[in-house]
Amino acid sequence: MPSPSSTPAPRRGNNNAISIDWNLLWRRLLARISQLFTSLRHKAGQTEYIPPVWMQHFRLSWFRLGLMAIAAFIFTQKQVDFTLSVGKEGFAIGKSDGRHSAVKGDGQTSSSTSTASISGMPVSNKQISTATTNTAWDVNNLDAAQVRAYVNRFEKVAQGEEQKFNIPAPAAMALAILNSDAGQGTSAKRDNNHFGTITSGRYFENAWMNWRAHSEVVNKRFPELADNAVNYQQWVAALAKTSYSSDRQLADKLMDIVERFNLDRL
Repeated sequence: MPSPSSTPAPRRGNNNAISIDWNLLWRRLLARISQLFTSLRHKAGQTEYIPPVWMQHFRLSWFRLGLMAIAAFIFTQKQVDFTLSVGKEGFAIGKSDGRHSAVKGDGQTSSSTSTASISGMPVSNKQISTATTNTAWDVNNLDAAQVRAYVNRFEKVAQGEEQKFNIPAPAAMALAILNSDAGQGTSAKRDNNHFGTITSGRYFENAWMNWRAHSEVVNKRFPELADNAVNYQQWVAALAKTSYSSDRQLADKLMDIVERFNLDRL
């Protein structure tokens, strides 16, 4: 019988704990990833890129698509000006100083051309004879399709000028249509000048700059008009009393244009 003070015999069995070599595991994982990456790169190098059928049809490349995307971005961020001589309305780059010589216009022969002149400025005999030989103005002589296209092109510009300079959009639009023959006049196409004499004598880079220059001239020379901007009828009547134009029928012509083409909706 064993003694109570004797040491118990050790138990038999495996006391070894499981250990993981993390460094070895990590190196093997990196090796596997490297092999996979090398294999993919090799396959990509051996594969020939074939563009889609629609791209082949239009002969487009990624470079051309990139240029098209850049052009689309520019056109959506800026209002670009174009006419037949390269110029359309836009929120164009540049700023007009609003200073323009008040000389007689470019001698447009259109039946809708106004014979406006700034007070105190001489009018040559040639200009007078040109004005007197024009047929009587009639709002129905304006091409309705051209006027509608012109209004669609400039309505946001007119609304913007109204907010900034208190010039009613219907009145400003009617003035532009009258003086530029709805954008078909010689000065409008050649010089981007849509407001006749009051902004003549200068080439504008785009039509928007001419609209802005006109607003600045009117605001500077006829500040009293700002008090009559409650509605376009009152503003037109007040404009006719200023030296803006020597045409005694200016107010009637503007009102006819507004009514004929429903510009009061602007």
